[in-house]
Amino acid sequence: MNSSENARGLILLMIGPGGAGKSAIMKAIIRHYASIQQLATATTRDMRSGEKQGREHLFISPKEFKTMIAKGQLLEHQEVTPGKFYGIPRQAVADCLNKAEVRIADIEVLGAEKLAQAYPENVVQVFVTVPGETLDEQSKVLEGRMRQRDDGATDIDQRLERARRLELPYQSQCDYVVVNGALAGAIAATRAIVDKELGRRGLPGAPQ
Repeated sequence: MNSSENARGLILLMIGPGGAGKSAIMKAIIRHYASIQQLATATTRDMRSGEKQGREHLFISPKEFKTMIAKGQLLEHQEVTPGKFYGIPRQAVADCLNKAEVRIADIEVLGAEKLAQAYPENVVQVFVTVPGETLDEQSKVLEGRMRQRDDGATDIDQRLERARRLELPYQSQCDYVVVNGALAGAIAATRAIVDKELGRRGLPGAPQ
């Protein structure tokens, strides 16, 4: 490592609307790189099949979430959908940077923006989107993927409204944009980004 800045860690943020495939890409990156682990964000949503407490998220109650806010333990927090809160634990970020480690997170737009503003030299934002020349075309692709996953009708409406209003316009502020038309291609494109960012920082990145 060539400088004190290079000696610090890196946080890769996977950003994008529901249905874009950012979680699948992130999981592929974690499998491929021995040096990259997920940054566990705090959430009040229920744990899903295959998830583990403290690995993908810190699954906590709304009361516990409010306590973390009151104690200043979250860098930021948002109500992403009604009743579903997410936040970035301050200590997890500090540990990553101080130990020169690499973390990756599937994170919502407002949280990504605040984290990038707080640590501009240590955060890389990768926006994952779907094919389409216009907002309407992209929205139709997203809706189709959500319905294929059998998301609830109300949840789909909320996610699509958020995608059009907040998420899709944010891609212009990100460091990279990955279009997920075919998952294998999107994973390869993201791996190229990761290799570039690890290499220029002198951080370890040996594939598993």
